[in-house]
Amino acid sequence: MNRIKLFSIIIALLFATGITAPQESISDIRAIKEIDSFIDTAMQKWDIPGLAVGIIKDGNVIYSKGFGYKDLKTKEKVTPKTLFSIGSSSKAFTATLAAMAVEEKKMSFDVPLENYFPDFKMYDSLISGKVTLRDLLTHRTGIPRQKFFSLNPPADRRDVRRCFRYFEPNLDFRTLWQYCNEAYTVAGDMIAEREGTTSWEDLIRKRILDPLEMKSTQLSFNDIIDKTDCATPYIIWDKDPEKMEFHNAYILGAAGCIISNVDDMLKWVEFNLNSGKVHDSSLISPRSLQQLQSPQVVIPGQTPRSEISYANYGMGWMIDYYRGYLHIYHGGVLYGFTSKVTFMPKEKIGIVILANLNGTPFVDVLERYMMDKILKLDPIDWQQKALALYEAQMKQILEEEKNNKVENAKVPSLLLEQSAGTYVSQGYGSLCVKVENDSLKVKVDNYDCPLNYMGEDAFELYHPAEHAGWKTVFIKDMNNRVNALSVEVSPNTKPVVFQKQM
Repeated sequence: MNRIKLFSIIIALLFATGITAPQESISDIRAIKEIDSFIDTAMQKWDIPGLAVGIIKDGNVIYSKGFGYKDLKTKEKVTPKTLFSIGSSSKAFTATLAAMAVEEKKMSFDVPLENYFPDFKMYDSLISGKVTLRDLLTHRTGIPRQKFFSLNPPADRRDVRRCFRYFEPNLDFRTLWQYCNEAYTVAGDMIAEREGTTSWEDLIRKRILDPLEMKSTQLSFNDIIDKTDCATPYIIWDKDPEKMEFHNAYILGAAGCIISNVDDMLKWVEFNLNSGKVHDSSLISPRSLQQLQSPQVVIPGQTPRSEISYANYGMGWMIDYYRGYLHIYHGGVLYGFTSKVTFMPKEKIGIVILANLNGTPFVDVLERYMMDKILKLDPIDWQQKALALYEAQMKQILEEEKNNKVENAKVPSLLLEQSAGTYVSQGYGSLCVKVENDSLKVKVDNYDCPLNYMGEDAFELYHPAEHAGWKTVFIKDMNNRVNALSVEVSPNTKPVVFQKQM
């Protein structure tokens, strides 16, 4: 286990017990001060550099504040206008674009995608003619998240559709929900193509961002280079937050590349609470929007508490019941950032939380604290046990990493001599292996990753930004010469073979 997996593990454990506080209306000055005080204190406990929080109720923004620092070195403070990557909270935007295309009869949720895109293929040819837009948007293709692919992507995002056929499923088609960013990446570009626009970015700006007047929202790393009010990303590998490089999420596209702030995201939440209306104009019918926000597939592996029901996935949204109230939400984690966007449609309540710390469970703790406060429910101490579980899990992961650390043993000279070169896979790009000081390194996109020797012909391809590795084996021909290498890119699937270029 490694710390990249921490977020998903901790989320499953976050159903603990709240902050003792009076039950005044959120509009009361005292109640707002209590929220302020809770956030200030909790941020120190969770080591969060910066946070932006917004609440909308009955069409009015009743809370919009920044806390902490967008940069720990400069001590510049977060404001409601500070930009954060929202990661997978982008998926609901893409699903909404899909519903718009379906309304206009440009596509159907349930017509096989091969009918629109003959070049779209799956690993299993028998499945290729069955996969629909709904399958992509509900994570039920059977294909797992392609982390290794996203770390070594093609230069052109349109190639993700071509590469999709090489992603081996580890579940049967339509049997279980299994999160896969690449399915949304492909879906977003397909929708844009059917709508006749040049890109998903152009479509989302035309159909959603501009009508909602989300003027600060950006769609590319390149668009924020000169922005002064942008949060710096951080991650905790050991004790204190460490600065990360801003991740260019172009390859994710529709799956997670939106960069926004609380002020803009509250407009997005209000659009959803207002059944797809902006002022007096309807961008999408309430019926279409409701389909996105209705259960399509059960999310497995969650243990409910009496306060929280089993979770389902709609299209771009997760759905459960929180203490008896319908609760629609999505979170996002992307290299130094965490987001949570949530609303309760019947109560006309929406919440946006943006943090510049990778995978912090505090966004869920804070969301529940504020929902209890707004709904005037008896408070539950969501924080106490969640924090204890988080600290225990961090300790366990540190110990496991220490115990499982791969020692970079001396590589046999013959293997050093033969292994250097370029290796190519049809679906996963190329890897350049080079010899450096009697050891091996492999170029993965912009990173020089060490190949830690494990004995025989096996190595661990260790990625420094991920603090994680993949088992890699050099393959030899009948003459005992290296002619390929394999990488275990996904759990429960066959290793991907990269052929050496001679």
